[in-house]
Amino acid sequence: MPRTPSQDRSRARVERILRAAAELLAETEAEKITARTLATRSGVSVGTIYQFFADVDAVRQGVAERTRDELQKVLDTEFTAELARASPGAFFTHLIDVIGDLQRRHPHIGCMVKPDHADGFRGAFASELRDYVAAHIHDAFSRAFVGLSKRALASRLKVIIAALLGALGATPPRQDPSRAEHLRQTKELIAHYANAAFVLNEQTGSISERAKRRQ
Repeated sequence: MPRTPSQDRSRARVERILRAAAELLAETEAEKITARTLATRSGVSVGTIYQFFADVDAVRQGVAERTRDELQKVLDTEFTAELARASPGAFFTHLIDVIGDLQRRHPHIGCMVKPDHADGFRGAFASELRDYVAAHIHDAFSRAFVGLSKRALASRLKVIIAALLGALGATPPRQDPSRAEHLRQTKELIAHYANAAFVLNEQTGSISERAKRRQ
């Protein structure tokens, strides 16, 4: 965490340091980033970096915390229990867009879809964000479908998330012309399965319950 700057000029310097750190984290291994390379990229002195951060690791954590906060705001605002209840398919197709946009704008987070073992920081950070998203999905759907048992909810979400990660993991690179069509098909399939897993199964369950009561 950076020391909270009180002046606009100091805040601008912290912003430059964090932006430079994010760029370097996207380009090279975290362990290879030094205060000197960070100072060169950000255009501030090494002394200025230590004025606001205890060490380079604190800078890395500052970048990570900022990205986590951004993701949390998006999840809390846009991925609600109400959306999950109204359309499980829309919930997951929108999630595909958000994850893609987040990774495009913040390449320092690593790949949230496929494990990245090339860099300790990126791999661990991507894994952390992936687990955070999964926990948020589970929470939203547990509040949306209170009639489902914990076991039924967990098993359905496990299959959907596995299918989602598998499909996204096979997505062609950004420069590949087939990428757009692959993502379109992925959204269509995931939406179909999510709606079938929750909406149709819930309706079937309700019918079954009514039939039992009539017996």
